[in-house]
Amino acid sequence: MKLRVLSAALLLPVILGLILWGGWLFRGGIAVAVLLAGLEYIQMLHRKGYKLSLSLLWATILLWLAAVIWPDSRWLEIGLPLIMLVGCAWQLLHCDDKDPTATWALTLAGGLYLGIGGAYLLRLRALPDGLWWILTALPGIWIADSGAYFVGRKWGRHKIAPHISPGKSWEGYAAEIVTGLLGGYLLGTLWPWVAGQPLTLTPWRGLWLGGLLAALTPLGDFFVSMIKREVGVKDSGKLIPGHGGAFDRLDSLLWAGILTWWFVQSLG
Repeated sequence: MKLRVLSAALLLPVILGLILWGGWLFRGGIAVAVLLAGLEYIQMLHRKGYKLSLSLLWATILLWLAAVIWPDSRWLEIGLPLIMLVGCAWQLLHCDDKDPTATWALTLAGGLYLGIGGAYLLRLRALPDGLWWILTALPGIWIADSGAYFVGRKWGRHKIAPHISPGKSWEGYAAEIVTGLLGGYLLGTLWPWVAGQPLTLTPWRGLWLGGLLAALTPLGDFFVSMIKREVGVKDSGKLIPGHGGAFDRLDSLLWAGILTWWFVQSLG
């Protein structure tokens, strides 16, 4: 527990600094995080005998990020079909590996999942009020997760999906919803005051976003837990003491980037 808190205390200022600075520093931080998560994904599936191509997976991730950084380019139009064809050719040369069709699909799926998730975090930060929305979405998740963690540890009795993530309880999930709503409302109240001007972010919009993320982002956590359970590991890696790997830390954040971006777009 102490190690977990210490790691969070050291890592949190770095993450907030990258978000506040924006630009290439933020883009580079997101790129490093999703590329490390891709490496952990490869290593986890290797435990099941799958020999995925790290180069193809990283190329797919970088392609999605590049398409956001240079929106007027044709990165996806040109690069995605090329990666698909190269992936087919690469797998034909390794057709003696275990389940070659599954290996090909898992390589592309991992690259798409991490690449699209990372790309939407970049898209969210690039919105006119993107700084304030991302400073509502990510801390809002951390607040909600903390509520779920402490309530679940003390009062959690009814497990949601013990075969996937035995630590998650309905009591903790209820606490996550409540703290997510409260956290979103408080952040939606705080940031317009800090900015000193009206924002597209308001207290009520913060509340609805906090509730939306608290309700749906646990699915990202369950998804990564499903992979870990299948390959027989507790954490995706050992990068962050007390917290696991990069994939463990990105599980909910990737969903948050996509959901928040679409939430903001729905406001018109």
